[in-house]
Amino acid sequence: MPDLGAISAGITSIKVAIDLAKELKGATSAIKDAEIKLKIAELLEAMSEVKIQLVEAQDENLELKQKIKELQSALARQDEVVFRDGYYYLAEPQDGKAEGPFCSNCYSSNNHLSLLTEVTGRFRKFGKYTCPACEQRFGQ
Repeated sequence: MPDLGAISAGITSIKVAIDLAKELKGATSAIKDAEIKLKIAELLEAMSEVKIQLVEAQDENLELKQKIKELQSALARQDEVVFRDGYYYLAEPQDGKAEGPFCSNCYSSNNHLSLLTEVTGRFRKFGKYTCPACEQRFGQ
């Protein structure tokens, strides 16, 4: 969220722009062209500040919406997996998807289900499974 200072600055800029617009509206023919041009320049500057602050607030809003979406997805996924014997498995097997085991490191650190692959041959002494994403080895 934009901090209180940014919001306050945005409101101040809007007030300045409104005041300048009122001055321009009440201008009489006695005001010289230079004064009108100065007021218009001040108005444009104030409006530019508001635009910048609104764009920053919009960007932050989009970032927060994306973070909320990620957190909701992570929360929903918690019901999809179970932890047993040091690994994550799907709570309910799905057609065409491996049931597990999934890397506990990847899931715990970034909520990513990375299917472990079984190690074969002479490398088996370093672990039963390896994670293709983080390259961690599991089991003996």
